[in-house]
Amino acid sequence: METLDSNIQVSIERALYVKPMNNGISNGHELVKTTSSTQNKIIGSSPELISVLKLSQKAAKSTASILITGESGTGKEVIAKYIHSESQHKDGPFVAINCSAIPENLLESELFGHAKGSFTGAICKHIGLFEEAQNGTLFLDEIGDLSLSLQAKLLRVLQERKIKRVGENQYIPVNCRIVSATHKDLLQEVQEQKFREDLYFRLNVIPVHIPPLRERKIDIKPLAEFFLKKYAQINGSTAKTFSNATIDYLVNNEWKGNVRELENTVERVAVLSNQTEISFDEILPGLIRKSDFVDTNNDHGNNTFKISCNKQLPTLEEVIHKYIEFAVHMNGGARDQTAIELGIDRKTLYKRLRNHENVTHT
Repeated sequence: METLDSNIQVSIERALYVKPMNNGISNGHELVKTTSSTQNKIIGSSPELISVLKLSQKAAKSTASILITGESGTGKEVIAKYIHSESQHKDGPFVAINCSAIPENLLESELFGHAKGSFTGAICKHIGLFEEAQNGTLFLDEIGDLSLSLQAKLLRVLQERKIKRVGENQYIPVNCRIVSATHKDLLQEVQEQKFREDLYFRLNVIPVHIPPLRERKIDIKPLAEFFLKKYAQINGSTAKTFSNATIDYLVNNEWKGNVRELENTVERVAVLSNQTEISFDEILPGLIRKSDFVDTNNDHGNNTFKISCNKQLPTLEEVIHKYIEFAVHMNGGARDQTAIELGIDRKTLYKRLRNHENVTHT
């Protein structure tokens, strides 16, 4: 990757963009042989993202442990891969494991390996991830979900730089860079005695925090366009674009699921849309949440969004109009302000309301 500068172009890819070299994903981890020529693209130009990349690039040159924090879906593994690509271990393997995806009784074996016959089902010797990551990087995702017993064993490995397979007495030296990540507040976990304080300080030598997507809105448009082009190519469909109203809506959406939610939303419309230009109507259904539909028996407040269903579901057009009516009501009838909050231009809002009135009076 080129040296960071003011014109940096970066792209955020979800966890499995780089394909594994083996079939380890079914076991909850992936082994990726990454070289200096591997593209770990990151898209965006926001000051917040640039700051993360500059810190990551500087930290990568060291041997210090790095803890990446941020909400789910912000791209923590992508940053871990970037750190690997900028480190002295870049020619070695990048091995990733989600600590919350594997049962505790199997996780120790996955990390440290086991000897044949060491437990029921251990029909052959198994090489653990620490050994697979030799001379490379081991990425421990969701480290906050590690049990206290495994935390103690991990701490010993970090201190002594050697591991012992389950069922064996021989220690094996390990030489790999440890990068961990979590969406949890580990300091709070320490205070609640759910996470070891000594391990926390071992892992958190250099903290790297990734801001949520809603705090770096500049990155949303290029990310959405990148994903739209990507899924058009994957599915062999005609290249598509977003309407201005759709872009406005995307940029102003809260994106609680961050980059992952944005990508999933764009993938859906890229597959389902028959238009060359993605309209606001097409993008909206995937952004309506269950929390937007409040119990229709609750009349205690004015912020109730009611959808009445008798024997059949309302049409998409009816749902969209009802939502717009609700938003206008919440803004005291101020349509211009409603358009701003919905992320659509004023003409689109007025047109939708006018069209519905014409249909109603026909």
